[in-house]
Amino acid sequence: MKSRLLLFVIAASIVVPTANAQLPARIADTDAEALRLMRNDKLDLILPGAMRDNGVDMWIHVTRSGAPDPMALQFGRGGAVEKIDVRGSLELGLAISGYDHKPGVYDEITRFVEQRDPQTIAVNTSEMEPVADGISHSEYLKLERILGPEYSARIVSAENLIRDFIVRRTVREIAAQVEVLALARQRAKERLSEVVPGVTTIADINARVYYSVVNTPDMTVDNSPPDVRWFIHNPEYVLQPGDLFVGGSGGPGGDYMGFGVDTKIHAYILREGETQVPDFLQEVFDKAIAGQWIMRDHMKVGMTAKQSLDAMVAAMEAAGYMYTPFRDIGTQDYKMIQQALANTDQPGFSIDNHAFGTTATWVPRWLPFARTPTI
Repeated sequence: MKSRLLLFVIAASIVVPTANAQLPARIADTDAEALRLMRNDKLDLILPGAMRDNGVDMWIHVTRSGAPDPMALQFGRGGAVEKIDVRGSLELGLAISGYDHKPGVYDEITRFVEQRDPQTIAVNTSEMEPVADGISHSEYLKLERILGPEYSARIVSAENLIRDFIVRRTVREIAAQVEVLALARQRAKERLSEVVPGVTTIADINARVYYSVVNTPDMTVDNSPPDVRWFIHNPEYVLQPGDLFVGGSGGPGGDYMGFGVDTKIHAYILREGETQVPDFLQEVFDKAIAGQWIMRDHMKVGMTAKQSLDAMVAAMEAAGYMYTPFRDIGTQDYKMIQQALANTDQPGFSIDNHAFGTTATWVPRWLPFARTPTI
């Protein structure tokens, strides 16, 4: 049986994102070492299974100098990934870096592929996954010329391979994410302590504020037409007593060492005379937390996403919740949900559960609507 093979064709100066400045400062050398160890673990422990499960014999990942690669965080600076057995000759390295193009220099790659005769060659081109679509059109055409018609016909998208390579976790990654979330929680508490009602704006703490029938009765505080969407979008909106908001954790698209930290921490600003959250808000919060524990028992290894989704819905409905699924996450869905819940005390719920922690790609998720690529 043919062995699984890996070939990188990397011709880029890749810059690894530094630690998010909004989190507590870390020593850069420590972060770099942690990332190096995680990358090595991924190559040793995750990649073979990801290739095998997706029927991939060879992975060719093509990048171009001057064009940032979506996989930069996974591969490191300058493509200098450790534990890759074939790096190519000096002549080839100069050619793919744009310094020299001697006749026949790319034959080295052609021979490498021919000697291993892969039946399936995964290449970083994808309609669905931006992180798996880093190859340029001109580089794709060059790769086809290098491989020749026989092996070019065996090219498939690397989107499933790359997604599995990223989202499958090593023990070292899990430990790092635990630390990252602890740092995010610490930072969130610091930010919330800085809120001054009547002074602090949405932008100051990267908050998203729910519309309030008390503070924003006409729903036009951000100069947008009234609708049933629930967030104020104006970054200059000043937080007031009675506001319920989400924020303070990670900043726009917050991430640190590749792990998401936007845990959506909720906060409420007490009005004058209040000593606790209003009863209706506390009830909604308690129902939400209870629902998480109900759903938790129905997300198990061996179930498909559809089986798990159906089981969660059945369990929630048995516990007295009303299923109000989002179908297209548009305005009409919000209106439908409001109408469904208008004359009942039942709490409504929709499900969009997904793995948390990776900011580089869409992750496996349980939801009643489908995400499609946009043009």
